[in-house]
Amino acid sequence: MKSIVTALTVVLLLCGVTYGQDGPGPSFEHLKGYGPMLGTWQYEGPLQEDLAGVAEKGTKMIFQFSWKRILNKNAVEENWSVEFEGGTTFSGKALKGWNADKKEIVSGGMNSLGGVSMGTVVIDKAAKTSTLISKGIDGDGKETSIKGRVTVTGEDTITWQALERTGRLAEGPSPIYTFKRVKKQAK
Repeated sequence: MKSIVTALTVVLLLCGVTYGQDGPGPSFEHLKGYGPMLGTWQYEGPLQEDLAGVAEKGTKMIFQFSWKRILNKNAVEENWSVEFEGGTTFSGKALKGWNADKKEIVSGGMNSLGGVSMGTVVIDKAAKTSTLISKGIDGDGKETSIKGRVTVTGEDTITWQALERTGRLAEGPSPIYTFKRVKKQAK
């Protein structure tokens, strides 16, 4: 009898866990526009502008973005990294989620240089773009801002461009970088 009660308890617990994972959370509908951007994307080629004190135009670099749904699909986690020829690297992480009070997608991030930022994201499904408008503070306490855009240009390609930048390693708009989808490796 004891083993039947134990087995029944385990089955009920597993059903409860499964039920809790059945559908996406309430913010999912507002974050659906991230669908085509999910995955890992990489640009490997020359730096197309000078970055003060870091690297000169033409320096080889690997620039990578990745996006994945987390928290029952209520948020999107973004990770990015840049590695320059010679070993200098930067990286960062951000979370994107729905602010139900203000009816907008919000973004908060931090990077390996000590910077923090908060902003909003506008997804235009028709144009296949995600535009981030963000303000922050760098590791030295200096104000920063960026307006950057990701555009889905094909099933396996996206572009990224800073449309506006202040207080960063480079000011103003950036060149357009084209990223290719990194294929998942078979296990």
